[in-house]
Amino acid sequence: MALIVYAFIRPLLIVLVTITMCAATIQSVTTRFTERKRVLTSHTTLHNISKIKCVERCNKESQNSMCTLAGYHKSTKTCYLSVDNPQDVLNTTDEMSGVFFIGMINE
Repeated sequence: MALIVYAFIRPLLIVLVTITMCAATIQSVTTRFTERKRVLTSHTTLHNISKIKCVERCNKESQNSMCTLAGYHKSTKTCYLSVDNPQDVLNTTDEMSGVFFIGMINE
């Protein structure tokens, strides 16, 4: 009986340990989206991508200093990865455009 219980619980313990190890490696990053803004320049354009995937991509590239801001257009689902400074962000009247400030609380 104990062997049957162990055989059932062992895979659950492996999954739990794996989840715990993965959670410990996740880095917390503050991200803020500001509407009616656009990046001045971008080095990569990603089409038909969600806002979450856009932020994840920029966050991943920020580890190699390849992304500091991500411009996003809501209606076209286009993401613009940029190494611009926050001061270089441009104002726009387009309500569908905005910029994700990765790891920054203030502009």
